[in-house]
Amino acid sequence: MPGPFAVTQTSGGPSCTIHRPTDEALGGPSKNLRHPVITWGNGTGATPTVYAAVLRHWATHGFIVTAANSTNTGDASEMLACLEWILAQDTVAGPYLGRVDASKIGASGHSQGGGGTLMTGRDARVTATAPLQPYILGGLGGFETSSIAQQKAPMFLMSGSADTIATPSANQQPVFDGTNVPVFWGTLQGATHTGTAIGNIGDYRGPATAWFRLHLMGDESARNLFYGASCGLCTNASWTVQRKGI
Repeated sequence: MPGPFAVTQTSGGPSCTIHRPTDEALGGPSKNLRHPVITWGNGTGATPTVYAAVLRHWATHGFIVTAANSTNTGDASEMLACLEWILAQDTVAGPYLGRVDASKIGASGHSQGGGGTLMTGRDARVTATAPLQPYILGGLGGFETSSIAQQKAPMFLMSGSADTIATPSANQQPVFDGTNVPVFWGTLQGATHTGTAIGNIGDYRGPATAWFRLHLMGDESARNLFYGASCGLCTNASWTVQRKGI
């Protein structure tokens, strides 16, 4: 469900779309709250508008979400540029002053942007990643397969059983097998590449939000969805789950 924050969409930095709590909501009721950041990577040919529903949803939970206005995010350069800009705003007069939590950073993206998420995940500042149907073949957008084994944070890897573009066997299995960090791999039954995983990202939205709430906000109520012998997604008939290091 949506979170408690009123949200707005703004722009800034090197061609970035920002979804965040409103100026009034930033900081929360006590006005001393710092907000975690999620940097987003679009799929090939897509813009933040395609994914606006889920980016806005995360903002309602208190995240500041940056998305590069780029249709090619596989090398993560645009994702990182937007991240750098928003982090710098914490010390600049304006709505972000003292409101950005540089110690809690997430990365997510779809398809080519999922590959960009893995590239971003090499940055030691990243706290958690959630690549959605990442496409890793052929160096698309500058993606480097070496990044798979250079991660710095736990990963929620999302696949779709009906994805015929970033097929799980060719694109997410190598990530699960080769990554060097704890990884929760969930395959959503019947999920497609250009249907389920755009807009509000359907039944990926709840678990992805929970993953970031757990790892970026310390929301322990989300832990049993992923961790433990009988984790929530592990026993959900809509998901096929594999775990490594979790």
